[in-house]
Amino acid sequence: MESENSPSSIRSTESPVDNGFLQLAGFNAVIVGNGAIGGALLAALLRRPGLQRAFILGRTQKHDSNDPRVTHVYLDAEAPESVTAAAIAVADEVERLHCVINTVGMLHSEDCQPEKRLRDITAGQLQRSFTINAVLLPLLAQGFSSLLRHDEPAVLASLSARVGSIADNKLGGWYSYRATKAAQNMLLRTLSREWGVSHRNVSVVALHPGTVESPLSEPFISRGYRNRVLTPEESAAALLKVLADVRPGTTGAFYDWQGEPIPW
Repeated sequence: MESENSPSSIRSTESPVDNGFLQLAGFNAVIVGNGAIGGALLAALLRRPGLQRAFILGRTQKHDSNDPRVTHVYLDAEAPESVTAAAIAVADEVERLHCVINTVGMLHSEDCQPEKRLRDITAGQLQRSFTINAVLLPLLAQGFSSLLRHDEPAVLASLSARVGSIADNKLGGWYSYRATKAAQNMLLRTLSREWGVSHRNVSVVALHPGTVESPLSEPFISRGYRNRVLTPEESAAALLKVLADVRPGTTGAFYDWQGEPIPW
């Protein structure tokens, strides 16, 4: 019997399109989240000659750009109605999208830190983590569904984390972050099955961006940190390289920034 985690279990459907969205003569992109990685992804896409329009979604306009192709749209990950409003605003500007990348995530805040022990868990932190790290993804898929459904290659990608892998959990701890990223992974994998039939042009993928120099990871990177730490620009370039190799008909995968599969 085929394993749920085996590479061959990634859904593959026939598609007349052989190239990814980055090879199109013209494509439109949405970046959800204007933090370090979101801003770097926007900058990298702006250097692509095929980019026609780019929308960056966030609560504040952090990345000023004089490029007429860029539009900032308000979105609050904790306000479902803002997701719907953002999708409507984008639909007023373009007829189709070729790329939606969700970079929003919460590991810690001013009021809470990752829970190392069971006794550190609070219902409030767990619920907020689920809202931001998991619930947002299907709401984005709902909002942008019609703009992604067309006959050209497209990608719906969401930043996950290696610690969200149930199979890879060897150290424990970080309860909320692990659990909510694992929940996002399941939602994404399930969506990929449905869209494998209804949105045959769309590749739905989870991406681990690596350990990146950003406010999210900064408190946990010490001088003795053993893993490689990427700049936002390095991570963005690596993630776009992974997405460049994704083709319609292959969906429901979980890759790290080097393009290597991660077990669910």
